[in-house]
Order: sequence, then C-alpha cells, then structure tokens
Amino acid sequence: MTGDIQIVQFNDPRVQHLTEAGYVVVGESWGARLRLSDPPDLSALNAAIVAAKEQGFLIQELDASWARQVTALEALNHSDYPYTPATEVPHRDESDVLELWRCGCRLFGAIDDGQLVASSVISLTTARGETEFTSVHPSYRRRGLAVAVKAASIMALVDDGVRIFGTGGAQVNTGSIRMNEHLGYAIEERWLSLTMPQ
Repeated sequence: MTGDIQIVQFNDPRVQHLTEAGYVVVGESWGARLRLSDPPDLSALNAAIVAAKEQGFLIQELDASWARQVTALEALNHSDYPYTPATEVPHRDESDVLELWRCGCRLFGAIDDGQLVASSVISLTTARGETEFTSVHPSYRRRGLAVAVKAASIMALVDDGVRIFGTGGAQVNTGSIRMNEHLGYAIEERWLSLTMPQ
C-alpha cells in the first residue's frame, strides 16, 4: 500500500470490497515466470540472439564502463515506460546505474557501432532471476533487440544453474507482454491498483 493506493491481485476478494467502498482502478499490472526444464531448451533464446547478430548488432554483457550510456538510454526512454502505481520506474542518474553493478545485477546490451541501443538488467534472488528493466532506443525498436538482450541475460544465469525467471510490467504495455511470451514467459499474476477518487 502506498498512500491511499491499494495494490491487490485481481482475483482477491478485497477488490470487490474496495470497489463497493468507492475505490476505482487506476492501473493494471502483471507478473510472469519462465520455468525452464533441466536440461533447458534454449532454442528460442538462442534464436533471438542470432537474429540480432545477423542484423549486425553486438550482443554482450556490459561492465560498469557502460554506465554513462545505460544512463543516457534510460533518460531517453523514461517517458515511454507506462505508469501504474505498481510499476513506477524511477529516474536513474549515473550513480543509480552504477549501483546496479554494485548490488550484483548483471547488464546486457545491444551495441551498434559502439553505441548502446538496447539494454536489459537482471538480478538474482534466492528463488529466481528477476528482470529489473529492459529498454530499447526509439530508433531501434521493433527489430527484436529487447528480446535479444533479455535472452542474453537469461542465458547467462542459465549457465549458473538458474531455471526460474521472473518479470512484470504494466498491462497496457502489450509489446512487453508479447516479447516475454516469445521467450516462453507465462503470466501468472495480475494486479490492480485502486484508489479513492479525490
């Protein structure tokens, strides 16, 4: 709960009680899981990376020397992230981005002639690999780069033995949902954000 915002799963009995009390839905979000077999079938992940490489992009893990370019890409894309109270994306400066590496996140990028044009950030919890965010430069969208960098991040953790991955986002972001389904994610949770009208 944040202020007067109530975030509950869509099938929670509290939704009915809240709406009867006058609350209205102000956002919908989702959580998805990719559950790999052991040994895992990585064909869809490999295909996504190969498709990007065949277009001439370099797909690789990023070290902290890329922090400035990751920060610039996030600043460029910030207004494109759909907002819901459950999926708010913070404004990140360079120190925030550097903290991603310091706290153990791994970052992967698509690079075009030395320029970072897509990135995906993944962290490891005790239960799963969790995507923090994925973003693509507006001029490079719809070329499979979000799928490719996310696939690269998953492959890296698969090599470390991880078999369950999580991600999520705003319901209105149909492109993100399609991209994740392409990689084998299935939506397992749907959330409603409700508030009392002012």
